[in-house]
Amino acid sequence: MSTNTILVVGGNGIIGRNAVSYLHSTGQWNVIVTSASALDYETPARYVQLDLLNPQAVADQAEQLREVTHVIYAAYIEGKTLAAQTEVNLALLRNLVLGLEQLAPNFQHITFIQGGKAYGAHLGRYKTPALETDPRHFPPNFYYSQEDFLREQSSGKAWSWTAVRPDIVVGFAVGNPMNLANLIAVYASLCKELHVPFRFPGSLQAYHVLVNVTDATLLAEGMEWVATHDECREQIYNVTNGDIFRWSQLWPKFAEYFGVEYAEPITFPLHEYMQDKAELWQQMVQKHGLKEHTLDELVQWPFGDFIFNVEADAFFDVNKLRRAGFHNMHLDSFISFRNQFEHLKAEKIIP
Repeated sequence: MSTNTILVVGGNGIIGRNAVSYLHSTGQWNVIVTSASALDYETPARYVQLDLLNPQAVADQAEQLREVTHVIYAAYIEGKTLAAQTEVNLALLRNLVLGLEQLAPNFQHITFIQGGKAYGAHLGRYKTPALETDPRHFPPNFYYSQEDFLREQSSGKAWSWTAVRPDIVVGFAVGNPMNLANLIAVYASLCKELHVPFRFPGSLQAYHVLVNVTDATLLAEGMEWVATHDECREQIYNVTNGDIFRWSQLWPKFAEYFGVEYAEPITFPLHEYMQDKAELWQQMVQKHGLKEHTLDELVQWPFGDFIFNVEADAFFDVNKLRRAGFHNMHLDSFISFRNQFEHLKAEKIIP
């Protein structure tokens, strides 16, 4: 068994869940997974419940966490305001790191997630291709606060950090609000059930801009890679599939995959048009023998409304990580989506 123990924080999320699966599959790590609530899946990894809003949470699990050498940090709590979002997410990270410093003598490295918000993606147009050296936007932004904390706290210490910036993450998870693969699959399934064409619901301009996504397993590989290469310490790296596409190129392929008629885009707000579809989904669950998940558990429609109405190119340059030696960013993004659709079918989440 490996002498390195990796702690995955945020184990119920799309990033954490897929990281646990990948890291265990390598056979190179003792894997511990933690979350504030019980895991919603089975895993051979050791589970430790950890509410990081409590400053004593790590100390209370000292015996379980003493062996930790590496951390994959993918925890997140939404806030009602930007200030509240920053405050709570900085507290989570601070409580974890300060706790590990006290009880894990071999703590070496933390890899933590940033993302498009670091470039101002949530504000609309940003410079593309986005580079890790691009300047920050006007704060608050919890990514910046977390990064500044890690820079200061690790100074002169035996441990260090690396930030990775994926774009839209494509992976298997249930109950995650930012899961685009689930959203597309459920929307296509509803179209098929209702015998209506599968149309891109965003703006016509958004249909034709350049975008990229990040496969969750590829992201896990990248996070492991930067965690185990000293030259990646105190660095920031973009991580995507490595290709760039337009929704207009993938949408007909999605329609073909799901066996539903394709038609030209019509702009309409998903969150409004899906308000009356909960009962239909429950009927589909019974009809097709699906697992008992509600529509709200599977999809957050406002997330789709945002993504499908981005009217400027939105993609990252990933050559910094390639130059560092990580050469796995060469995926076909349609295949990433298709793999997740297959997983959803196999798990009886969609028909």
